[in-house]
Amino acid sequence: MATVITSTALSPADDTGSAIEYAASAGRACLDQAGLSAADIDVLINVGVYRDSNLSEPSVAALIQKRIGINLDYLHDPDRRPAFSFDLMNGACGVLNAVQAASALLATGSARRVLVVSADTHPSMDPSKAGTVEFPYASTGAALLLERTADGSGFGRVHHRSAPGDHGVNGYLPLYEAGSAGRNTIVVDREGGVLERMLDLAVDSAHGCLAAEYGADTDGTAAVLDRTLLITSQPSSDFPAQLAKRLGMASDAAVTVEGVQGDPHTSALTYGFRQAQDAGRLAGFDRILFLAVGAGLSSAACLYRLNDDSDGAAR
Repeated sequence: MATVITSTALSPADDTGSAIEYAASAGRACLDQAGLSAADIDVLINVGVYRDSNLSEPSVAALIQKRIGINLDYLHDPDRRPAFSFDLMNGACGVLNAVQAASALLATGSARRVLVVSADTHPSMDPSKAGTVEFPYASTGAALLLERTADGSGFGRVHHRSAPGDHGVNGYLPLYEAGSAGRNTIVVDREGGVLERMLDLAVDSAHGCLAAEYGADTDGTAAVLDRTLLITSQPSSDFPAQLAKRLGMASDAAVTVEGVQGDPHTSALTYGFRQAQDAGRLAGFDRILFLAVGAGLSSAACLYRLNDDSDGAAR
């Protein structure tokens, strides 16, 4: 038994500039595509980081749950199934952390379906401030639905690595300098050379993940990569291609997210999967290597075994 993606949806930027609305919109579309209602969801996990007006309380996941309408009054629902939601913030690696949490819930029978949503926005909710030098992240959102399957496809173990040294990327609110404009202010500092450090960590993470799953044989690793599609975080537009080159993979084996202004950040892996699926790029591959690198520096990597129809989604 493994955890599989049964549906995905994307929520491009709009005039609202609201991360909450992006996540809720993607979540509703994800359920519609799966032919499900909000009542069919047991757990919602929100992995978004940059929020409307720098909101910290209440839980953003609870607000998204309310927007989608997931089991808001379960005592009066015919199934009497409560739903649970929570925030899980770990930047670009957050989706794979959510896969870990969801897999545990699904494996124990605590949940039948887990909806993972992500969204980021400039706290001013002005889309024109997203994807800029000052705020490199895209104003967008995404969602993926996770369930269990017995057909051999789905996520394997999530492997984590970290790099010594400084955090590389820091996002923070300078309270004193922001003054009364604090709700609309955020600072993102990227250290010089951080992209090269991210690439180094990504290569190490990929090799570690493959060695853990298939052994440390170099020839065997090369054979595995020949049938692997690479979907990564997108700290720069050429990051996936550079990583594929460093790993000795074909240039068309890496997915570059298109159609967004800036780094899709917490939504990058979902964007990559959905765009590859829509373009028919899953055909011809046996597996996906999901790999994210973010602040810390930290990384998360996981192999996803595809099913025979090459669609990628189990539903």
